[in-house]
Amino acid sequence: MIEKVAAKIVAKYLEKGNMSRCLRDILPSSNLTLEQRDSVAEIVHDVVRWKKLYDHIIKERGIKKLPETYVQLAIVKAHVGAKSLPFDYRYSCSGYLAKILKKRESLAKYLNERPPTTLCANLNKSNTTEIIKILSEEKLHATQSKLETAVLTTSNGRYSSAIKNRYAHVQDESSQLISYLAVNLGDSILDFCAGNGGKSLSIASITRNNKTLYAYDINPKKRDAIKQRCIEYNANLVVEDKPPKKKFDVILVDAPCTGIGAARRNPEAKYVEGAGDFPQIQLDILEDAAHMVNDDGVILYSVCTITPEETKEVVENFSKQNQFKIIGLKNSPYSKLLIKNKYGAFTNVPGGDLFFVSILQK
Repeated sequence: MIEKVAAKIVAKYLEKGNMSRCLRDILPSSNLTLEQRDSVAEIVHDVVRWKKLYDHIIKERGIKKLPETYVQLAIVKAHVGAKSLPFDYRYSCSGYLAKILKKRESLAKYLNERPPTTLCANLNKSNTTEIIKILSEEKLHATQSKLETAVLTTSNGRYSSAIKNRYAHVQDESSQLISYLAVNLGDSILDFCAGNGGKSLSIASITRNNKTLYAYDINPKKRDAIKQRCIEYNANLVVEDKPPKKKFDVILVDAPCTGIGAARRNPEAKYVEGAGDFPQIQLDILEDAAHMVNDDGVILYSVCTITPEETKEVVENFSKQNQFKIIGLKNSPYSKLLIKNKYGAFTNVPGGDLFFVSILQK
């Protein structure tokens, strides 16, 4: 049954792409247990994670290119024998990404690992000790991680009563780290590309609602989602329906990007053939944010990617075109979780996604 459902999802993915949507469209109505759903999701992730390599194997062996073929290759872990193949097949990525990763092969290996499930504790309703106790009572493994709010658990942890009761939400630890950095930079904070509010919630949690917090996203549905989540999570947060005209100490620009740094969760990101329009979109958002920063305030630029076009080049172009300077992270209490460079830093959280972050001061 597991293999049959996995093949059905893979078939839809091969036709339409968007792995996450294919999983959402089929898994909930599959009549499988939570454990079986996780097994299916792991198979589908592995198919997408190694698809370029599997396409090569299928061609070399002269076998039929069927959804069931991909599923079987994933089940037998066909990628294990790929060590002698060219880099882009060995790590199943685009030629573009291979050029970036060849000098950092450890990252290529990392982006093909299965990530942990990490929860962000809602300190306005609970704490990590209580959350770990709840998970343990539900026979789910749970441990405190590097950050005060971060709890590592099994994939089934996302279905815990701790989540249902809004004592925590699922959030990668590197993503939580970005919120910690924002909190340490000022008292009034705007999450300017808030999405569904993950970082807004973690900021409210870290500060125990003791800072002035705002959020904005261009998508009205996402703004509505944030408003609802604020009520459920006891988060004191103003969600703006238009770009704010007021000014802030800190503007968090967690900008849209290629998402390569989260490729363990969304392996489709490994096949991008370039940065596309993202660098211009990122620059445009930074330009908008520049008008909302207090004198001596900062923009915290964050992207979950490693491409030079979206990281150092965006920061360099923005700082040259505007009266902003790149300031270091020398006094950060989280220095051990960052790999610094002249443009900012890359996150170095064990088990976390790969983020680039830069502090730009007006």
